[in-house]
Amino acid sequence: MNALIIFGLLLALMLTGMPISISLGLTVLTFLYTMTTVPIESVAMKLFTGIERFEIMAIPFFILAGNFLTHGGVAKRMINFATSLVGHWHGGLGLAGVMACALFAAVSGSSPATVVAIGAILLPAMEKAGFPKRFGAGVITTSGALGILIPPSIVMVMYSVATNASVGTLFMAGVIPGLLLASLLGLTTWWRARKNNYPRVMLFPDRNSLQATIGCMFGAFYALIFTAVPPWLLGMGLATLIPNAGFAYFLAGAFWLGLAPWTTKSKWIVRFVYVGLIVLGVPIGVSFLLIEPFAALSPLYASFVPVVVMLIWLSIIQACGSYTHIAPTFKFELMWESLEVWRAYWKSIWGLLLIIVVMGGIYTGIFTPTEAAAMSAVYAFFVAVFVYKDMKLRDVPKVLLSSANMSAMLLYIITNAVMFSFIMTDQQIPQQLADWLLNQGLGPIAFLLAVNILLLIAGNVMEPSSIVLIMAPILFPVAIQLGINPIHFGILITVNMEVGMCHPPVGLNLYVASGITNMGITELTKAVWPWLLTMLGFLVVVTYWPPLTLWLPNLLGMH
Repeated sequence: MNALIIFGLLLALMLTGMPISISLGLTVLTFLYTMTTVPIESVAMKLFTGIERFEIMAIPFFILAGNFLTHGGVAKRMINFATSLVGHWHGGLGLAGVMACALFAAVSGSSPATVVAIGAILLPAMEKAGFPKRFGAGVITTSGALGILIPPSIVMVMYSVATNASVGTLFMAGVIPGLLLASLLGLTTWWRARKNNYPRVMLFPDRNSLQATIGCMFGAFYALIFTAVPPWLLGMGLATLIPNAGFAYFLAGAFWLGLAPWTTKSKWIVRFVYVGLIVLGVPIGVSFLLIEPFAALSPLYASFVPVVVMLIWLSIIQACGSYTHIAPTFKFELMWESLEVWRAYWKSIWGLLLIIVVMGGIYTGIFTPTEAAAMSAVYAFFVAVFVYKDMKLRDVPKVLLSSANMSAMLLYIITNAVMFSFIMTDQQIPQQLADWLLNQGLGPIAFLLAVNILLLIAGNVMEPSSIVLIMAPILFPVAIQLGINPIHFGILITVNMEVGMCHPPVGLNLYVASGITNMGITELTKAVWPWLLTMLGFLVVVTYWPPLTLWLPNLLGMH
């Protein structure tokens, strides 16, 4: 009976149009005053202790980092990099939008921020290139939702606050599902673009799609080698002089990060590195890996390994060269697409490195997820103001104020949600619900189906932060009693929040996209349905295939 009173009062207040946070607070206070003997002093204590958690500090830091990156030119460079890789396929700018959203999601942690940052730049370009406005809006609105699945994620931090689950493990668990969903959204984009013959971005019109793809693959491979091998070799040399090997590799990486953009402007350095790393370095490295297994069979076999590997590698380069018009290898030339990918990569490298700063720091144990959030905010400020210089120092107070406003709103929701969770626990409503569901004979499969339906319905009337903070403490004990992994359950809830952000009437991404495109919510709803169906299919996979979520954390020994 108490549960009906609590939820009835909450629903009645929400139907008046009152903000969720205030509705939660008034519901708690009204119930405490009229239906319980709980000392009112405990309300003040709970409001204070509710946000006195180290993990919650990650939220304002991730918001600040996302705002610096949104205004600091990172999104523009990520779009250029994505376009250089996939622009030559059908619907190239749309595919670049999906990829850019995935990259920006990995540094921002916010879905609306991803939609704003990528959409504000890409949507006008897509319309100018001849794409229908609906197509571009559908791509960006749904792909922007990757901001809360690909780590870091503010929603995952909220789930951790509500259930005491490990934030670091949640972040790692979101990597594989996030990449898979990005691939599925990209596949949907490509299929619709191919079906409707939407334009491609061909940097060089005399190329066909396969030629450009081979060129871009070489460019990506070249950029990767050019990024990793020189600082690794330099680090090995410094390690002989500096006792701390980790610090030696850090110095080497920092030195190369500052030096590499300058070296890429010199044609002769580019050619030298190309021949040294790509033409010679790759087969030599592969030979070292293969010699030992072949030596176990016969020393004679081992002696032929370097020659065979070199011949095969040069044959591949020459075969690709004859098809894509690469000049012969001995002339030390690269194909044009490779150079475009490589240049776009180096222009966006400072933003991309934030992914390594956050995820690498958490996995290696250098800092906690909260400390990673603080590091990302400082790093984003440095990149936006001093590296890319797209943001002036006079613009920083405006960004700080905007971040403070958003953080205050979320923290106010959290404090009231903590109070709501306290009263639910005090009245033993989660325990009663768990007992009732178990007595009904509801197994894990039926329970997860019911959770999905409940969360999708809640997504119609509430925004993600409120849903997680209200529903997670209620549903979590039932999930645990049914043997459902808490990390898997957290990713399931996150994917539901993604879907909820892309459909009316409260889909945040729809409203953000509406402001960018000047399209009505009804028109946007029609625009997103192909990608929304893809997301619903993906939700089914995540729900009933836990290894998709748990494989990476288990591999890293985090769970």
